[in-house]
Amino acid sequence: MASSSTPSSTTSAPLSNPSVAPPPSNKPTRILACVLCQHRKIKCDRNFPCSNCTKANVKCTPSTPAPARKRRRPNQDLQERLARCEELLKEYATEKPEGSVTTPRALQQPAFDESYLKWQPAGQLVRDEGSMRFIDNPMLSSVYDELRAMRQIVDSDDHDDSTSDTAPDENSDLLLGDGSPNIKIETLWPDAAHVIRLWQIYLDRVNPLTKIIHVPTLQPYLAEAVGGSQSLPKNVEALLFSIFLMAVVALDADECQNLLGYSREEALQRFSSGVRLALLRLGFLKTHDLTILQALVIYLISLQGRYNRHAAWILNGVVIRIAQKMGMHRDGETLGLPPFESEMRRRLWWQIIMVDSKYAIFSGLSHSLLPRNWDTKPPKNLNDADIFPSATEPFQDREGPTEMIFCLLIYAFAKFLVETPGFDTMFLLTSQSDFVSERDGGGPPEQEMIEYRRTVETLGNNLLSILDKYCDPLAGPVHQMAVNMRTHIIDKIMELITPAKHQPEWGGEVRTLKDNTFKIAIGTLEHNEANYISTKDKGFMWFSLAHFQIDIFMYMAGQLCHRTEGVLVERAWRQVEVVYTFHPELFDTNNKLHAALAVFILKAWRKREETLTQRTGHRPETPFYVDRLRTSMPNDDYKSEPTPPDPYTPAALAVGAHTGIPDNNLDSFLGYLDASALDWDMFGNQVNGGAGGSSFGAFGMGPQVEW
Repeated sequence: MASSSTPSSTTSAPLSNPSVAPPPSNKPTRILACVLCQHRKIKCDRNFPCSNCTKANVKCTPSTPAPARKRRRPNQDLQERLARCEELLKEYATEKPEGSVTTPRALQQPAFDESYLKWQPAGQLVRDEGSMRFIDNPMLSSVYDELRAMRQIVDSDDHDDSTSDTAPDENSDLLLGDGSPNIKIETLWPDAAHVIRLWQIYLDRVNPLTKIIHVPTLQPYLAEAVGGSQSLPKNVEALLFSIFLMAVVALDADECQNLLGYSREEALQRFSSGVRLALLRLGFLKTHDLTILQALVIYLISLQGRYNRHAAWILNGVVIRIAQKMGMHRDGETLGLPPFESEMRRRLWWQIIMVDSKYAIFSGLSHSLLPRNWDTKPPKNLNDADIFPSATEPFQDREGPTEMIFCLLIYAFAKFLVETPGFDTMFLLTSQSDFVSERDGGGPPEQEMIEYRRTVETLGNNLLSILDKYCDPLAGPVHQMAVNMRTHIIDKIMELITPAKHQPEWGGEVRTLKDNTFKIAIGTLEHNEANYISTKDKGFMWFSLAHFQIDIFMYMAGQLCHRTEGVLVERAWRQVEVVYTFHPELFDTNNKLHAALAVFILKAWRKREETLTQRTGHRPETPFYVDRLRTSMPNDDYKSEPTPPDPYTPAALAVGAHTGIPDNNLDSFLGYLDASALDWDMFGNQVNGGAGGSSFGAFGMGPQVEW
C-alpha cells in the first residue's frame, strides 16, 4: 500500500513546488547532435566524441535542448472578448440595411446621390501604436475596439517577448524597391553645413508652392538634424530626407555643384535612396502617420518631370489609399479633431488631389481613384504663424495676402477639375469639331460647347476672386507667381476650347486636323517658355520645368521632318532652341527616348538646311543644339535613315469610339501618349539602351536613374 500511495501523493502536488520530484517517465531521452555538427549542418552519429569531431581533432560539445516554453493559462477576459467579436461578426454578416425591403422605385435609385453625406456616419478615427486609421462602418468599429482590447491583454501576458518598434514591411518593396541591407541610412545624410542650406532652399523655393509642412513645428528638429539623423524620430528623418530631395530638385546643376560639391544627379540619387530607405524601414504601407504621409507626398512631387507620369500616377493612387485609410477624405471638424490637425490634414489632402488631377490629365485618365464621399474643406487663408498645435477654436481666414495664395489658387483649379468630368474630352471635341463636322456631319453640339465655355469663364472668375481677396503682387514672388499662373491657366484653356475656325491661322496654315494639332503643340511649348522666363528669377523655375511634356515636343519634332515653310514652322524651330536651352538633360543620348528625339531633330534640321540653302543660296548657321546632338550620337547611322513619316501621331488610341471622331486623326491626344512605351529600337543601333528602358521599382516603367 505504501508503494501505491506514493505516486498518488506525488501527482497531486502542485507542479510549481520544486521540492517534489516529477513522476518518472518511460520516454527515452533524446540525444541531440553536437554543437559543431549542428553549426556545420552535417549528420552527427550522436556519440561523444562523435566521429566528425574526432576527425577534425576538435572538442566535441553536446547540445542542450531549448528550455521548455512557458505554458500560458487561458485568459477568461480574452475568451469573453473573442466570443463578443464572433457575435459582432455574425451580426455584420447577416445585417441588412434599414429599408432594404422597399418598393421597386426605391431600388432603382443610384447607390450614390447628393444626399449620401447627409445620412452617412462621419466615421471613427482609431489610434493604434502611435498611428491613426479611419473606419466608417460602425459595426467594424466595434469589432476593432474588441480586437484592440484583446491585443492589449495578449501583450500584457506576453510582456517578456521582445519585438522591435517598427518591423519592416514586406510589402513596401513592391513600390519603392527592396532597400539594400548594405546601405547605412546615416551615410546618406547631408553634411552639417548642407542641412541648413538645403532647408532654406526648400523654404524659399518649394514650400510657398506646396505648403505641406508646418515650418514652426518642424524647425526645432533642425538643430538635431545638423548633428546627424541618429537622434531624430524616424518619421521626421524620412520627412527631412524628402525635403532635402525637393531642395535639390529646385536647384540647377551649377547651383547644386557649388552648394554640395557633387553633381545634381548624384544628389538626387543620394537623397532619393534616403527617402526610400527611411519609408521602407517605417513600413509606410501599414503605418498611418501624418508625417510619413507628408514625406511620401513630397517624394511623389519630386518625381514630376523626371519619371514616367503613368507610373507616378499609379504611385499616387497608393498615396490616396493611405490618406483614405487615415480618414483624410473626411474633414477634421466632422471627425472632432483639433483645429491644428484639421488644418494640416486639409493642406495635405488638397495637395494630393492636385497632384492626382495633374497626373490624370497627363495620363489621359480621370481621377477615378478619389473616394466618392470625400468632404474635406479647402485650407484656410492663413500663414504658418497663425496656426499652432495648442489651438482649441477653429481657425478663420485672414483678411489680405498670406503665404497660402498660390496653393489656394491651384486648389480652386483642382476643385474645377474634380467637379468637371470629361474636361479633357471637351478639349478634344472642341479642337476637332470643325473638321469632324465637315467630313462626317457630326461633332459636339454647339450648346454643349457654350456650356463648357461658361464653365471656363466661371473658373476664371473664381480664380480672379481669390486673387482680389488674398493676393498682393508687392507681397513677394509667390504672389507674382499666382497672378501669372491664373493668366496662364485661363489663356491656355481658352485657346484649347476655341474652335479652329475662330482662330487667326484658320484658312492659311491651318486647314486640316493635323495642322491644328501642330499649332496646339507649338502653343503649348510657347506657354512653357513664358513660364520658364517668368519664374526664372523667382526661384520657382523647377515648378515650370516639371510640367514639360516631352511627348508634345517629340510630336512637333516629327512634324518638322516634313514641314519646311511657314510661320508655324518658324515658331516651332524657335521652340526647339528654347527646349534644349532649358532642358539640357535631353542631350543625354544614352537615354533611348532622348536618342530617338535626337534622330527626329537631326533629320528635321537636315531637311530645313536643304530648304534654306535653296531659298537663300547659302547654308544657314548650324544651331548649337544640332552640333551637340551630332557629337553625342554614337555613330553616323542616322544620316542614312529615312525621314520618319509622322512617327509620333497617336492615331491608335481607342478614344474615337467614345466621341464619334475617326480613330485615324486623334492628334489632339498627343499629350496623353507615353513616348517611353514606344519601340525606339526601330531607328537602329544609334539609339542606345539606357535609363529610359529601366524599371520603375517593381512596375517595370520609367527610368531607374535618380529613382
